[in-house]
Amino acid sequence: MVVSRTKDISDDGVCLDTAAWFPTGTRMSISLIDPHAGTAIEVMGDVVREATQKNWSLGLVVIDPPVEWAALVAHAAASDAPSDKRAKRHRVLVIGDEHRQRGAMALYVTSGWDVLFASDESSVQEALQDIALDAVIAELDTNDPRLVEVMRLAKRVQPTARRIVRGPGTSEDGLVHRFVDRDAGLAPLLDAVSAVY
Repeated sequence: MVVSRTKDISDDGVCLDTAAWFPTGTRMSISLIDPHAGTAIEVMGDVVREATQKNWSLGLVVIDPPVEWAALVAHAAASDAPSDKRAKRHRVLVIGDEHRQRGAMALYVTSGWDVLFASDESSVQEALQDIALDAVIAELDTNDPRLVEVMRLAKRVQPTARRIVRGPGTSEDGLVHRFVDRDAGLAPLLDAVSAVY
């Protein structure tokens, strides 16, 4: 599961600004929010251009787009919104069980970050080794034994990434930069990711 920003959209496909890597030919489900209509559109697409470190753009061709797709494309073409391509977008890895990640999905979608989700050890290691991250956020309880392992790995592999836990706790050993209350909303999480440690 990945949260990305749409760079471009056309009748035939979509280009996503993302740090996620999927090989050419991968079929995936894509949910796009139409800001004009305030609704979500779900489509199927095949990867036709892989995202790489030099060009974090994932190109997909859309398969049998629904009627709403044409309206989404028309709204995007008519949009006069200024481009924010030069703004720094944080790349964040969120680690936790799938139910916890899904519960926080709306929070991460509104963040404006590139967000990758990982729930098992191999996907965590792959993300930490392959993508330069600004933050690692654990959606794990403080008594979960995986928390210490994940934070140690993040500190060793990506020492400049901010290490954050959404939940109560304190860190005496420097493994966690900040604990953020799960019910506090987006502002404290934005602050934790942007803070200088």
